[in-house]
Amino acid sequence: MKQFLVILGFTALVWLGVSMAEPTEYPVRVQVETVGYDTIRYAVVKADTALTLRVTTDGYRAILYSLRHETPVLKVAVADEGLRHSVPAADVYELLKAQMYGVMNVGGNIDSLRIVLAERHHRTFRPRLDKVDFSFAEQYGLYGQPEVTPSEVTLYGTEESLAGIEDVFVAKASVNGINASGSYQLPLEAVWESRVDVKPSCREVSVYVPVEAYVERDYRVPIHVAGADSTVEMRVYPDEAVLHVWVAQRDLQRTPDFTVAIDYSDVLAHKELTPRVVDFPGYIRLRSVEPQTVQCVIIK
Repeated sequence: MKQFLVILGFTALVWLGVSMAEPTEYPVRVQVETVGYDTIRYAVVKADTALTLRVTTDGYRAILYSLRHETPVLKVAVADEGLRHSVPAADVYELLKAQMYGVMNVGGNIDSLRIVLAERHHRTFRPRLDKVDFSFAEQYGLYGQPEVTPSEVTLYGTEESLAGIEDVFVAKASVNGINASGSYQLPLEAVWESRVDVKPSCREVSVYVPVEAYVERDYRVPIHVAGADSTVEMRVYPDEAVLHVWVAQRDLQRTPDFTVAIDYSDVLAHKELTPRVVDFPGYIRLRSVEPQTVQCVIIK
């Protein structure tokens, strides 16, 4: 009897081994993740996120996969163009087959996987540099205007979230001791973080700062009376102003044109007359004007 039970047990083990080695079909629940599109510009509005597929493999691997308690994730790629996409079922099956070692076949009841995207609302802003402080080394200064790249930043989100955003600023920063032209990578102020579902086209910008060495120069310029009555003769004392300016070294050979004036209405009102520089070249940096006040006599 004991020998019979041993033979029976051995036979059962052999039968179990043979049975486990036979191909077996069992269901597998998988998650679907859509990739390959611009997640900032578009949002998925319709797509299957979970599927039940049939997997054919041997019993050993079937038990192994069931013990792992892991849900396979299929990353289904779609083209970056277009709003409606269809992924053939065969491609989906191949993705799962590639993830599960030893799988002989994958099947299911789907003919394709359909994905619908929608373009988010968006607004475009020019990044502002108001909160960035650029300071220069002695005798160096800005030559022209800083250039921001990209020149425009687009925010994507709901219409309601975007409506409350007025400007996009480069985050507060200080760049000190500048003595040469150069570019600086600066982060944007993350205004989108306080809004629901708002995403930026970029999170930082490159700011190119053109710099030149400057030298001090003085220019004597006649003082005019702006808005003067042409029938009235006037004398201004002194009749010239001395302008203390900075000039870029590359512009030293140029002859700048200045206009300095006082207002005729101030003369008639007997107000203090302060010479103003009303016109000067863009490559000039004004420092001071002398004298600070002048006298004007009307000759009748």
